Amino acid sequence: MIMDYMKNPVGAIKNFKEKSGTELMQGSLTMIFVASIIFAVNTVIGLMMLEAMPLQITGPEILVSVLEMGTANMAAGVFSVVLLGGLFFGFVTKVVMNVLGGDGEYWSGLATVSCPALSVSIGVLLAMVFSHVPTLGPVLAFLFVAVFLALGYASMFRLAKDMFDVGMIEAFVGVMVILAVGLVAIYGGLLTTPEGIMAVLPAP
Repeated sequence: MIMDYMKNPVGAIKNFKEKSGTELMQGSLTMIFVASIIFAVNTVIGLMMLEAMPLQITGPEILVSVLEMGTANMAAGVFSVVLLGGLFFGFVTKVVMNVLGGDGEYWSGLATVSCPALSVSIGVLLAMVFSHVPTLGPVLAFLFVAVFLALGYASMFRLAKDMFDVGMIEAFVGVMVILAVGLVAIYGGLLTTPEGIMAVLPAP
């Protein structure tokens, strides 16, 4: 499923619904697992790029605390967050789309989440790699992020529509609800830490 999705996203998305339950389960699990690995690699590369810059990291306490975790811990943390977050939001997607009248199981929800996650992870990886190209690096990085983010966003709408047999309006509402839940969950999670609370409180 991964190679099909990267070679021909439109055709792969159309074929997702035709997969058997076992094939959809294996494919969606593989995609979110690979996306987690790539995001972990992105973290390592990003930290290496930061270390190579003559910068002194300052700012909110939570940012400083995170950067002081170390490369291995950061990569492991990102891998765990993406993997477990993807599995959880696969369930959230199923619940949201079922409430909106869709007919789909958990693996349909996970496929709806894992494809965009994989697309974004690859876009960020390519952007980091090609950002070192002389002169054109920033432009290439922007193009890769823009293209793969657009692909992921569009894929999520299309998968929500096709995997749950709903119209575009229901798919749009469902994706907006899922993304909103994600933002609220991240923000709420930050507020459970002392550093997160200090980051949002006004300075004395």
